[in-house]
Amino acid sequence: MPEPNEIQAPPEKVVFDEAQQKRVDEIIKAAMGRAGSEARATAARLEAEMATLRADLAAAKEAATAATGDVTKAKDAEIEKARSETVAFRKQAAITEAGAKFGFYNPGQLAKLVSDEIKWDGSRFVVTGEDGTPRVGLDGTTPLSVDEFFREFATKNPHLVKGDVKTGVGSRENQIPTPAIGEREKLAKLFGPKSDAVACNRLALSDPAEFKRQRYLAKSYNLI
Repeated sequence: MPEPNEIQAPPEKVVFDEAQQKRVDEIIKAAMGRAGSEARATAARLEAEMATLRADLAAAKEAATAATGDVTKAKDAEIEKARSETVAFRKQAAITEAGAKFGFYNPGQLAKLVSDEIKWDGSRFVVTGEDGTPRVGLDGTTPLSVDEFFREFATKNPHLVKGDVKTGVGSRENQIPTPAIGEREKLAKLFGPKSDAVACNRLALSDPAEFKRQRYLAKSYNLI
């Protein structure tokens, strides 16, 4: 045991070499892949259960009378619960897959940060803005895809994205996905020294939320 008042040396910092760091990254990637597979399997099971419940409800409604109203309500409640659980698991699976695709460190943290912006519209997931309406891409008409959203999110939050170990210098290079071709040029038409002030002002007046989003992207590309 150390003597009283003896000063303990701080624990030695663990430093991985290139091969060890590569192995750690492989382990993290494999774990994220397993998490996505498990979420998809759970979603498939819940969808099958929901289909069974729907069939049961259809049969119950055919044989229902005034006295069986409560049974029908209970079946409806079960279907709604199954539907909600299925959507939740499918959303988690989509976020987990995006986390692996775009190199995010922690899919659980990612889900907490973006879950409110991804909604199920009855047939697919859509990206929504602060006002709850679907967001559009830079062309102003096409809905913003989930992949485009996560690419944008990775660009805005590089500290959440993994990087590669650089041999000899110990630095890390961000693995931020390359922006879509032409994206910077489209933004440059609205922001920066050669922008169209009239078009920029028109966008700000007609769609303030979209103007704010594009202005934020323009800052990330150092246009303003």
